[in-house]
Amino acid sequence: MTHKLYDILEVNQSASSDEIKKAYRKLAVKHHPDKGGDEEKFKEISKAYEVLSDVDKRRTYDQLGDNGYEQMSTQGGGGFDANSIFEQFFGNSNPFDSMFNGGHPFMNQHNRTQRTKARNIRHVIQISNKDAYFGLSKTMKITINKTCFKCQTSCSNCQGKGVINSMHRMGPFTTMSSQPCHICSGSGKVTSKNNQCKQCIGKGSFNEERVVEINIPKGVETGYVVNFSGYGEQPTKVDDIAGDLQFEIFVNMDKSFEREKLDLIYKCDILFNDSILGKTIIIPHYDGNIEIDTGKYGVIQPNKTYKLPNRGMNTANKKGDLIIKFNVIYPKSVLSEEIKNKLRPILGLIN
Repeated sequence: MTHKLYDILEVNQSASSDEIKKAYRKLAVKHHPDKGGDEEKFKEISKAYEVLSDVDKRRTYDQLGDNGYEQMSTQGGGGFDANSIFEQFFGNSNPFDSMFNGGHPFMNQHNRTQRTKARNIRHVIQISNKDAYFGLSKTMKITINKTCFKCQTSCSNCQGKGVINSMHRMGPFTTMSSQPCHICSGSGKVTSKNNQCKQCIGKGSFNEERVVEINIPKGVETGYVVNFSGYGEQPTKVDDIAGDLQFEIFVNMDKSFEREKLDLIYKCDILFNDSILGKTIIIPHYDGNIEIDTGKYGVIQPNKTYKLPNRGMNTANKKGDLIIKFNVIYPKSVLSEEIKNKLRPILGLIN
C-alpha cells in the first residue's frame, strides 16, 4: 500500500498538521503559475494538501492508501479547485500581488460579516459487497461538542475582530499583514469561565449525545454518502452554521465477483474438453447457488461474455446482470499426427 501524497509534499507520514501546512506554503509559492511555476505540479501539490490537511480525509487516506482512496474519490464524484485552496490558505488573496495592487484584500475579508459554515466531519464505513447487495442499517451513538455561547465575551486583545492587523515598512513601500488573534484563535470570543452556568459549568463547551441510524440502500456503490445536517463540527460564533456529519461508503469486493456498476462479473476456469462437451458449474450467488450447464451455450468461447439477466446488483429502481467470463484452459501436450487425424473429422463437425 503506497501513500504518495506525503512524498509530493516532501513530508513523512507521521508529519504534524503544522509541518504539512509549512510544506504546502513553501511548495505552493514556489510552483505557483503566477510565479512561473508548473501548473500541473501546483495542482498536484494542492490536491495533496487538500487531502492531508483534513483530519477525516487524511485518516481515510492512511487507511486505504493511494489506490483505495483514488477508487473511492472517483466513484464518489466531486472535485477540487487548486486556486481556491491557495486563496483559502493565504487569506483569499494572492501573496504575489499584496505590495503592488495598492489595496489590502484582507481588510475587506475580515471587516464584512459572513455566516461561515463549520467543517463537515466525514467517516468511512467499509462494507462487503454482499452487504451492498442486500442493503443494511447501522445504529450509532455520537457525541456532539458544542460551544456555550452564554459564557462567551468579546476578546479584548483583538476587540472581537478575531485578527490582529500590523504594518511593516519595506524601503519605500508599506505593507500590511493580518494574522489570527492568538488569544481567541481567530474567533473574536473568549470564555468567561462562569462556574454558575448550568449548561457548561464554566468549561465553555458541553456535549450532547445523539443516536443516528445509517441506512445503506441495496445496490450501493463506493462513494455513496449518508449525510446528517448540523451534526458535524459545531460553530464557535453565534451566527455561524454547524457542519454536517457524513458517512461515506466503501464497498469491499469479495473473491467470487468483480463489479461494474450494477453488473456482477463471475470468472470461471473451464477445461478445453468441457468447453466443447459442456459441464455443470456452480456460481456462489448471494441469493443462493446458481447451477448452470454450460452445454446450453454451445462451445464456450474464451473471448465472449455470457449473461444472466437481472441476477446482478439491484436497487429500488434498476437491476443489473450477472456476467460470466470463461477462461478456457487448453491442453499442453503435443498431439501426435495419428491423434490429429482422428480429431480432424470430429472437430470439423463443430466448426
